[in-house]
Amino acid sequence: MKRLRTLLSIFMMCIAGTLSAQEGMFGYIDFNGTLKLMPEYAEAQKNLQQTQSEYREEIDRSKREFERQYIEFMLEQDHLSASIVTKRQKELQLLMDNNAQFKDKVQSELESMREELLRPLKQKLMEAVAKVCSDKGLDYVVDTGTGTYLYINQERGIDISDQVYSILKIKRESVKSVESGQPVLK
Repeated sequence: MKRLRTLLSIFMMCIAGTLSAQEGMFGYIDFNGTLKLMPEYAEAQKNLQQTQSEYREEIDRSKREFERQYIEFMLEQDHLSASIVTKRQKELQLLMDNNAQFKDKVQSELESMREELLRPLKQKLMEAVAKVCSDKGLDYVVDTGTGTYLYINQERGIDISDQVYSILKIKRESVKSVESGQPVLK
């Protein structure tokens, strides 16, 4: 009977150990928040804003050209034949349509450029997260910034932000300035 109890105790400890190992550990981090803290992010934003500014100047130039031609047309239309008025109206409509198409194309190009600029940063961040997960023996990480989780038991999870910041050489002061709404990098 004593042997049976001993064997049963050992068996129960093995089952408890197996169940405990199956629960797994997880980490959590705000992926986009950390991305914005990376020094390379500020440079990517600067490049994007510069390109955006150049496009804005071209859009403004096109708008001024349209307005100039429209005013000129309005002043002259009473002195023009019907066929010339129709021709000029079509030209103005074409110019307006081209400006709208250009504006849409610019939006698409800026979004593509943003994705292209951020792709290597996201890859670097994912590599840092993978390294921390490997070092900590974590099974998965929840992105708290997207709000896609229902519940995090902070006693079971590990906030890996500090370790990722360390790998990416992000200073804690940068994190505080982001949380307070101040500029990310000075």
